[in-house]
Amino acid sequence: MKNILDTPVERDLPPGAAARMRADLMTSIRRPRRRSAVRLGIATMATAAAVVAGVAMVPNGDGVRNLAMGSSELSPTLHRAVEQCLEWNSQMERLPLSMDDLAVAAEQDHHGVALFMTDTGYFTCEVSMQPHREISGGATGERVWPQRDWLPGPIQRLLLMSTEADGGDVAVTGRVSARVQRLVLEHGDGQTTTARLANGVFGLLTDDANVTRDAELVSYDSTGAELDRRLLFRSSHEFDHCYVDSAGTLVYGEPGADCRPAEPWGR
Repeated sequence: MKNILDTPVERDLPPGAAARMRADLMTSIRRPRRRSAVRLGIATMATAAAVVAGVAMVPNGDGVRNLAMGSSELSPTLHRAVEQCLEWNSQMERLPLSMDDLAVAAEQDHHGVALFMTDTGYFTCEVSMQPHREISGGATGERVWPQRDWLPGPIQRLLLMSTEADGGDVAVTGRVSARVQRLVLEHGDGQTTTARLANGVFGLLTDDANVTRDAELVSYDSTGAELDRRLLFRSSHEFDHCYVDSAGTLVYGEPGADCRPAEPWGR
């Protein structure tokens, strides 16, 4: 089994392309780069395989930044990245998908991330579109997502893209329960960014910010009361508590005596 951060397997590519794109992807994931470092995390990705692929070289402009809560809000470059994700999904025969299944997508400069959700599963990918270079990236997904209907508390961070190792500008996507009416990223330096919420999914994109490693996602209910506060840069695979569903079945974390209730999710 491969984790999303493992090196993806090669496809049928021109000589040398697989090795080059493998190196590019590992660099983008594991080393901070100005305005292009990418982190991806999702609680159920550990059992899914990843893939890289190459297509024709495509130039695109610098400084592109966009957050799309659905396919109708895609910029031209992000639309291109999402179409590439759909093509990879088709090649992998992961699950039936269309543009209508796009939950949220974001881009910073030449990197884009997209999350698709269906009634049973998910598919997510990262696309690197450096000017005058072959498109590369990683993708993963599952036809059956056992934890789809439950969240580890009020929110769940799924995808994170940052311009520095633990800070800079960030693009964040994830899910929220019905209780969450407002979600704010506290940068750790006194500044804040409010997330957009739609259909049980959130997205936020900072602009010329100095998000620090102490940044926190803070959720509020309809009365303005704080529901939850958690570190942004904490791994999505790590939990301070275990979470159980309404039947008492463990959904997230390790078994323990003080498990908290997982919250239902519906889009």
